[in-house]
Amino acid sequence: MNSEYAEDPIKALGNMLQAAIIGHLRKSPGQTRMEIADALQIPKMTVANGLENLVASGLVIADPPRDVAVRGQRIRYSVDDAQVTEMVMRLNQVLGEF
Repeated sequence: MNSEYAEDPIKALGNMLQAAIIGHLRKSPGQTRMEIADALQIPKMTVANGLENLVASGLVIADPPRDVAVRGQRIRYSVDDAQVTEMVMRLNQVLGEF
């Protein structure tokens, strides 16, 4: 198995902040950046950066998508469980080889 197979899950899940956001959204889907920041007690801009990475990697879904949201409109975020499960399985496969 090549290292590229492991790179995507490590990039997406290898950050404690992003893992915390995913964990929070699995328990409380449909939250805004502010709600996530308040719940995790971290700055809103830090959450915004983490969410941007998670949305780009396909692990989190923005509703409405940021590119169609109207300025000032609240965007709600949820986990794409199928994508997260796939990433975790890929990481487990790579780790199981050691």
